[in-house]
Amino acid sequence: MQFSFAAPADKSIVIQGQGGVGRTEIATLKFKVFDILNNPLSGQTVSFSKIPASTDAAINKVSDITDQNGEVITTVNSGNSATAFRVQASLAGGISTLSDAIVVTTGLPVRRAFSLGVTTTNIEGWSHDSGTATPAGAVNVLLADQFGNPVPDGAPVVFQSNLGAVGSASKGGCNTFNGGCSVDLRTQDPRIHAANTPATVCNNYGAGGAGMNDSTRAGVATICASSTDATSTVFKKIAVFFSCSAASNVVLNGVTPLTGAVADLGTAASIDAKVFNLLISDINQNPMPAGTRIAIANIRNGSALGVAPAEVQNIFPYSASGDDPTGNAISGNRGSYHTITVGSTQPKPCAGPEVSNFNVNITTPKLVTTTYPFKVTFSCP
Repeated sequence: MQFSFAAPADKSIVIQGQGGVGRTEIATLKFKVFDILNNPLSGQTVSFSKIPASTDAAINKVSDITDQNGEVITTVNSGNSATAFRVQASLAGGISTLSDAIVVTTGLPVRRAFSLGVTTTNIEGWSHDSGTATPAGAVNVLLADQFGNPVPDGAPVVFQSNLGAVGSASKGGCNTFNGGCSVDLRTQDPRIHAANTPATVCNNYGAGGAGMNDSTRAGVATICASSTDATSTVFKKIAVFFSCSAASNVVLNGVTPLTGAVADLGTAASIDAKVFNLLISDINQNPMPAGTRIAIANIRNGSALGVAPAEVQNIFPYSASGDDPTGNAISGNRGSYHTITVGSTQPKPCAGPEVSNFNVNITTPKLVTTTYPFKVTFSCP
């Protein structure tokens, strides 16, 4: 006896009632019976059983009689659980064989296995439209079922946003492939939340969404994605900064807001470096766009020793207690911190105090530069 054929060819079927493009709940298995000279034997009764027997699947035909080609066919339906099993085909005389392993996998999405992310979290979009050709970023979703398997291909996902625009003109969502899909995010109007009312674009998903209003902080967009598990909606939210191109809120050493006038850093010994910190944010006290460069420029009577970090990274919305993916708990200045170091160029031995002047330039990816001037006096030790 020989196992000779399986359909689908990859021997993988979907969990009962949970669909998927190109997926089936039924596996068809074919076995062949032949004699010692390899001639097919017709009229032989073959019985079928599952290995292991406890598997959550059902054999639809427990026995069959071989045809003129010595072949028998049975089918197996999936159950309600992810599993793997084989079908044993047996003759009354004790001869038997096993099929290849049949895998039951991939079901409907569940909320705990619903991931939502974006390529850029602080986008230069407060005053710039991204246009139709080049989106500001992409919103990515990954879906898995209750067993941790990617959902079947073709699962629909709908996206919404209370600021900007998400999706395409033909579709406000996407269909999954290998458990995930992406849509474009555009920066455009609206950029301002509806006045005097809580934004609820993404708050329409029953008990799971109750009390989860969209963020109303200026420059923070709430994006949500939703799909279905056939009985209810599963969804996730994420917040994204629409960052301004001008660095309007800069704080020196965590205490002194800078106005654009020359900031006096005081006195430092010429044999030491002057180190200070800047908290840099935009007009809404949100981070500057990811990729914004911070550099020392036009330094006189001194040396530029470095900026760390020299570039604004992706910054997810966060509150005092940690990450805030909904954007509802953000408060205060949520800019990025940068350490600036300058040194003296005085000759040794030092002849006398010398004032060093320099700028800190903050340049966004769209090449908008905000400049803050500084001075420091390097004294002789």
